[in-house]
Amino acid sequence: MTADDTTAGDVDATTAGRDAAPGRRPLLRIGARTLIAWIARVVTPRRRTLAAIVLLAVTVAATIPLRALFLRTDDSVGDETALAAVLGLAVGALAVAVLLTIWMVRASRRLPSAAGDHPRWRDAALIDRAVDPAGRVTLAPGTAERVAVEARRAIAAAAIGVPAATLLVLAILGLIPAWLLQGEASVQMLLTPAYLFLGLSGLWTAARTAGRMALLRDAADAELALPESERTQAPPVVPPHGSRLP
Repeated sequence: MTADDTTAGDVDATTAGRDAAPGRRPLLRIGARTLIAWIARVVTPRRRTLAAIVLLAVTVAATIPLRALFLRTDDSVGDETALAAVLGLAVGALAVAVLLTIWMVRASRRLPSAAGDHPRWRDAALIDRAVDPAGRVTLAPGTAERVAVEARRAIAAAAIGVPAATLLVLAILGLIPAWLLQGEASVQMLLTPAYLFLGLSGLWTAARTAGRMALLRDAADAELALPESERTQAPPVVPPHGSRLP
C-alpha cells in the first residue's frame, strides 16, 4: 500500500522541483486530490460497505431510544421522530468516523520508512527545507530517496483526520435543523461556528500539507527515474578536524 497516486495534475514533476511554484490555491487543489486518492486506496469497497452497515446499525440503535425519550417529555413539539433520526444519524456518523480513523492510522503505520521504524520528527526538517509554503520544491543533493519515502508518510499522516473532520462538518450541518426544531438550542447554535471552524480548518491544513508533499514526492520520483549517473550526488562528508585514518 503506497501513496503513489499522481495528484499534481497540470504541474510537471520535472519542473516542480526547480523554479515553478503552483501557488497556494492550486496547492490546495493538488492536496485535496492527493487526500482523496489516498483515502480511496485505504477505504476499499469492502470497507465502505462495512462503514455503511455500521452507520445504519448505529443510527437505528440510537434513534429508537431517543424517540422514546422525546415522546416522554412534557414539552414535545410534535417532531420527535425527525429530531431523533437526525441525532441518531449524528451518533452513527461519529461511530463511522472512529472506524475510518482506525483504518487510516493502520495504513499510515504500514508505510515503509527510509530508515526503518523511527520517530517521524527525524526527517521533519528535511521535508520542511525541501518545499516552501508556495509549493516551490528544492531537493538537496542525494536526498531524493529519503524524501520520496518520507513524503508518502507525510501524506498518509495528513490524511488520518480527514474522514473524521469531514463527517464532523456534515454532522454539524445536519444537526442545525434538528436544533431549530427543538426550539431551545441557543447554546448549541452559538457553538456551531466554532465546530464548523474546527472541522474546516483541519481539512484546509491537511490539504495544504498534502499538496506540498505531493509536489515533493513527484519531484523526488522524477529524480529517482533518472539514471544513477545523472542524479545529483551529495558532497562527501569532510570531518571537521581532518581525517585520522592513516
